[in-house]
Amino acid sequence: MASSVFVHRVLRWLRERFMRRTISKNITDELSFHVAQRIAEYERAGTPPVEARRRALTRFGNMDAVIDTCHAVQHVPHRKDHLMAGIWQDLRVAARTMRHSPGFAAITILTLALGIGANTAVFTVLNSVLLSPLPYDQPEQLVRLVTGWDQFPDSRGVLSGPDFVDHRAGVDAFQHLAVLYTYRERGLDITAGGVPRRIRALPISSGYFEVYRAVPLLGRTLTLDEERESARVAVLSHHLWQEIAGGDPDVVGSGITMDGVSYTVIGVMPPNFLDVVAGEIDAWIPQDLQPDYMFNGRGNTYLTGIGRLKAGVSQTQAQAQLDVISANLKVQYPETNEQRSLKIYPMFEEVVGSSKTMLFVLMGAAGLVLLIACVNVANLFLARSVGRQRELAVRSALGAGAVRLARQLLTEGLVLAGAGGAVGLAVTFVGVRFLLAISPQSLARANEVSFDIGLLGFTLVLTIVTGLMFGLVPALWSARLNLNDSLRDSTRGTTGGVRGRQMRGALVSSQMALALVLLVGAGLLMKSFVTLLRTDLGVNAENVTTFEVHLPDARYGEPEQRIRFHLAFQDRLRALPGVEAVGATSWLPVAGRYHSWGFRWENVDGEVEGMSAQNRVVEGDYFEAMGISLLQGRTFTRSDDVDAPAVTIISKSAADRAFPDGDAIGRQVGAVGEVRTVVGVVSDVAVNHRGGFQPTAYAPHTEFGDNRNWALIQVVKTRGESSGFLNAARNELAAVDQSLVVYHPRTMDTIMGRQVARDRFALILMGIFAAVALTLAAIGIYGVLSYSVSQRTQEIGIRMALGARAVEVLRIVVGQGLTLAVLGIAVGVGGAFALSRLLDSMVFGVSVRDPLIFTTVPIMLGAVAALAGYLPARRATRVDPMEALRNE
Repeated sequence: MASSVFVHRVLRWLRERFMRRTISKNITDELSFHVAQRIAEYERAGTPPVEARRRALTRFGNMDAVIDTCHAVQHVPHRKDHLMAGIWQDLRVAARTMRHSPGFAAITILTLALGIGANTAVFTVLNSVLLSPLPYDQPEQLVRLVTGWDQFPDSRGVLSGPDFVDHRAGVDAFQHLAVLYTYRERGLDITAGGVPRRIRALPISSGYFEVYRAVPLLGRTLTLDEERESARVAVLSHHLWQEIAGGDPDVVGSGITMDGVSYTVIGVMPPNFLDVVAGEIDAWIPQDLQPDYMFNGRGNTYLTGIGRLKAGVSQTQAQAQLDVISANLKVQYPETNEQRSLKIYPMFEEVVGSSKTMLFVLMGAAGLVLLIACVNVANLFLARSVGRQRELAVRSALGAGAVRLARQLLTEGLVLAGAGGAVGLAVTFVGVRFLLAISPQSLARANEVSFDIGLLGFTLVLTIVTGLMFGLVPALWSARLNLNDSLRDSTRGTTGGVRGRQMRGALVSSQMALALVLLVGAGLLMKSFVTLLRTDLGVNAENVTTFEVHLPDARYGEPEQRIRFHLAFQDRLRALPGVEAVGATSWLPVAGRYHSWGFRWENVDGEVEGMSAQNRVVEGDYFEAMGISLLQGRTFTRSDDVDAPAVTIISKSAADRAFPDGDAIGRQVGAVGEVRTVVGVVSDVAVNHRGGFQPTAYAPHTEFGDNRNWALIQVVKTRGESSGFLNAARNELAAVDQSLVVYHPRTMDTIMGRQVARDRFALILMGIFAAVALTLAAIGIYGVLSYSVSQRTQEIGIRMALGARAVEVLRIVVGQGLTLAVLGIAVGVGGAFALSRLLDSMVFGVSVRDPLIFTTVPIMLGAVAALAGYLPARRATRVDPMEALRNE
């Protein structure tokens, strides 16, 4: 019995859902048939047709009621009583309301589009950089290995080859460990299609691909016995394989010539493989880890370590094993290892780095913009709902309850939010492209930024929340309507009462507070950026072009060959029209620390002192080309060659530290790997764009070129624009050696500009957010005062009829706006003080509580508020008292 009832209910439910239209049509047709029959009976009795129809309908009763009754009997809910029908009706009313108020709808949609679009664009970048896991299998197992120094707890240096080998052999907490050479970009010259070009090669140890769990598309990866330079094997990237072998699957086992040396191809990687540590690579070659390799001294740290933990092993457990090995090495090798040990950190943390703080600050700024936009729209809705009190009161009098009215207003809010979200999505696509266009190269994982389903989900949630946020205020307001008061106000409108004015005023003040927080942040970043640009970095980058020329060991194995090449090539460059100075260096200024070696000297008491110093190998007129001033002594000459005594030029800070008596020329120092005589002192040069100066020692390449095959960066200063210089330089290089490549051609202005790119990125976005916030806040002030003036027409007319002057009315209205602004500014200053510490790591040379910023921004915001209030105030002074009273 129970089962038959259940089946009956299921069948009835299916019938109601899928046959509603058929049943409704049948009911209507049947009732129409009965009415027609009754009309026909009256007509046969001689009643005129019109009267017959009237009598039939009167006798039949209310047609709608009969239809409702029939629907109830048939168990089919009538569409007019259905919830979805009510919602559909709300949507139609909302669309009609928007159509009747196009200006209000346009402002609301555009305001929301800016807020939602900015948030979604920043979220897209934030999601790719910070929220998405690294693109590898079980990325939580990936770690970075660094050298930590006991006297510097936060230090994260690179590894030495012997340290890595010892730790790899002594621990079992890792599935795989590997090193890669990222200390300086390694390139190799190849010839493809008859044109020489330089590819980016990455020296790696065995286990590198296994750490990332990357399986080659073809062939295999490196083995432990191939961790030596003489192995001459290579794994190709997918794009290099396509370029040089046309995708030939038989490439494995074939030879490829790079830097004049033949390598055997042992594998090809799939197209989707990416190293988040080293970036895009063309080919992978073995890193030599043999004890006899010239760079594998235990004190020479130059390798980047990566690893994958075993399943179930925590980082704490792995670190404990590493600590045991490090402690043993401290005892075995106290001269090099006494103060250092290996540390591990999550790879995600190391990859993202300092981008995290910047992106979270920008996300917070975007969130404030959205909040200001929501407050602005809520204020518009509230003012509009107050103006619609009579309409809502009539609806209420006709039977609409408070919930029904609130639902209507919420529906209107969601419709506008949906439209704003749709337009905001278009803004997002443009915004993300803009962010990527201005994003610095130092922004981690920027190449992984993409659109996905999460973006659509985020936009949808953001749209719904936004609609509820600004739709809830007027909805709650409508629920408190007094029916009698609203109807009694008739056509003259209403002020909305004291509570309404207070609520709108509070919303405007909150806008001002939020805008002030953004403006203070933008002001601090702007002042920091100006300070950064004005910082003296010790070089003159104007009209300076740089590029690299790498000499393959196969053809330039002897020091004399390399020295002779650089001198000959620089002579040819020096002879080009417009060239003022030509030099070369092992590392450019303002490009970061590089080759931090020991620097020793004997003090006045005969004791040996030491410090760490930057070391550079230079050639030709390097100091003149870079605008580095010679303070004492001389620069290098060609007579400072391998047969002459070892000499050095030191920076002013090194001279001041080692020789405070000011007499550095002729003194002996331990610098650039050996004892040298100081022949000159030059001005200090910054190692980074924030003016970080460190003692520096220089050695001439003509004398020190036998140390190794130095990858020198050519530095050329021209008298004007260097647009045509690079083509001429390529021709001169081809005349010396046609298989060599002009690599990484850049101007020093470009290089230094990239150093400040992150600061510029944060400044541009924060400035845009602050400008939008200021505009929205001004619109909010203007909207509230404008509406207030329109609602107080009678009051203003009476005041002016009683003798009030225009300036007094102006003062009242502007004063109202300034009061709201001052309240918001007071709250905003407190908020800015509380949140300013978040910018501490992003500013340079500026206190995060800079008194000038915290004074100027409130004054500027107050001035904008006064201007926004002046326009409606001026309109108020033009009110005709007689017209105002007559309208009343």
